Amino acid sequence: MRNLVNDLMSGSLSRRGFLAGMAAASFAPSAARSALAAIEPLVPGTPLPEGFTRSVTGTGADILVKQLIEAGAEYLFVSNGSGVGPICDSLVDHPQLQLIQATQEGQTVSIADGYAKASGKTGFGMFSRVGLPHSSSNMYNSMKDRTPLVLFSDHAETDREGTDSHEDVDDWLNAVAPYTKWRWTARQPERIAEWVRKAYKISGVLPGGPTHVRIPRNVLYQANVTSEIYSREALHISMDLQPDAREVERAAKYLLEASSPLLYVGPEVSQMNARPALVELAELLAIPVMQHRSFHADFPNFHPLYLGELPALRSYLSVYPKPIDCFVNFGARFPVRDKSLVSGLPVIHASAEPTAIGRNTPLASALLGRLDLTAAALVEAIRSMATAAQLKSRTEERRSRCAAHTGAVRKARAEAGRNSKGSPVPWPRLMYELTQQMEKDAIVVEELGTEQKVLSYFPFGDGQMSKIGRTEGRALGWGVGASAGVKLAQPNRQVVSLQGDGGFLFGQTDSLWTMSRYDIPVMTVVTNNGCYEETRWQMMNRAGRAAKAGRDYMSRLGDPDVDFTKLAAAYDIPGAIVANTDELRPAIKRGLQTLREGRPFMLDVRTRTLGPGADLTWYPDFSVAKQRTRKV
Repeated sequence: MRNLVNDLMSGSLSRRGFLAGMAAASFAPSAARSALAAIEPLVPGTPLPEGFTRSVTGTGADILVKQLIEAGAEYLFVSNGSGVGPICDSLVDHPQLQLIQATQEGQTVSIADGYAKASGKTGFGMFSRVGLPHSSSNMYNSMKDRTPLVLFSDHAETDREGTDSHEDVDDWLNAVAPYTKWRWTARQPERIAEWVRKAYKISGVLPGGPTHVRIPRNVLYQANVTSEIYSREALHISMDLQPDAREVERAAKYLLEASSPLLYVGPEVSQMNARPALVELAELLAIPVMQHRSFHADFPNFHPLYLGELPALRSYLSVYPKPIDCFVNFGARFPVRDKSLVSGLPVIHASAEPTAIGRNTPLASALLGRLDLTAAALVEAIRSMATAAQLKSRTEERRSRCAAHTGAVRKARAEAGRNSKGSPVPWPRLMYELTQQMEKDAIVVEELGTEQKVLSYFPFGDGQMSKIGRTEGRALGWGVGASAGVKLAQPNRQVVSLQGDGGFLFGQTDSLWTMSRYDIPVMTVVTNNGCYEETRWQMMNRAGRAAKAGRDYMSRLGDPDVDFTKLAAAYDIPGAIVANTDELRPAIKRGLQTLREGRPFMLDVRTRTLGPGADLTWYPDFSVAKQRTRKV
């Protein structure tokens, strides 16, 4: 759909062609008409309603800033670069747009990404033209998560571009084509607002994702530019993309006939605020729920029907020994490695992304549309096909067995966390103690190796804690900056960032500067076990020659033994090292009190290594100093 919207707004596709393209993508006719009605005022040649635009005059940068403010931007996330100079000039007259600076472009993007995820709004960022390569890793993460971001940079002056001159190459945009929904170089100052509008629209249309606009520096500085600025009403697209009614009825029949259905949920659920309707659907039919890898908790993880991630399915089937006979994927990328799970089963897939529907498996029913509307439509269809008494009769045994199983699992985990102790700190005890002391509506921003650590201990759901991270892209170097963006979006909620030591060392020290500069009270908790644990598991489980020789070539971080509190202290951020469980509770208490006082805090927790190769001490001990023949 994003390509159809792009073509329609650029004038290369007719309205009839747009409707035909939506139909070909399996959108219902009503959804196609709704989308067209929402976009039509912005199609070239369409008369705009009164009040949709206003004429302004200023520099090219003034046009950019005015349009960002009209789009609802509170913050512009930036990194240092003289190309941002024209924006600084404009801010003298537009103080309502607050700059939030990072010291590296990749962290600029992660902060904007965290803000967008936590606010539900589009994040806006800008960096130097030569900062694009630095930005691309977290731009990739944002694309995988479908996060709406509009990212700007300056560009070589129009009389120099294409000459391989200072800070320029021939094709900047192609480098980020895989990580952006749309990209452009805006060379006409009077059209800057038009390109901002287009980048904003394409970024936010489902499925979302980053867009990138480059503006030559002389265009930003150009004075006496007259342009039309688009109002907030002109920028808003409301798309009620309803699933096809016949597909809803077909899916409802499959669900009613199933004796052991399974609901598999993913990030689109949270992106479309579909969790309440999905909970209603699961409760109506007592469908057990499993969580796909996601930057949110897409179903309340302490709910009686919540089983966990896919590896937990075997445990459930041991107490409810009926093979899965209907698989329902709601908003997740399909579990390609687990095709045996759905082999021979009727599979129902619900998504707002046409290219995702049925991408990796044949379907019994395809539900294309907004997931909140899809879940509500399924509930309505099921209620029309069966009475409350019939539904109770069909689901009572499954409901009670599932609740008994999940209750026992949660109780065992809580006991494991409460009772584990020693030095180094067992990770279940760390998670347990954090859960006991954190605010009941706190936000956990995590970039650990696996979501299981947080999903096992923190209660996520409406009116409870919220989870943001890890990214679907899995490129490390995102979490610390993202937590700063989350706190900017939700200043009145406690924010705790859970970070592995290896992930923190992916250039994330830079974001501590931003936290300290702007008094962003986030507690960063580093689980410091001196290794990249999950990469060690992956390699050691292969039982290759290195594993058999007891050699850990890649994962060991313990030499040097990094003290993360000293890194934080360099940015005037207090912290504490926790080496054993006796020190854990008071250190967490001190950290959370520091947040209340308005400052960030660093908690360096020395945790145990686990799994294959946990006891290995060998690593490549190489010293350049020892290779010298002259001590110079």
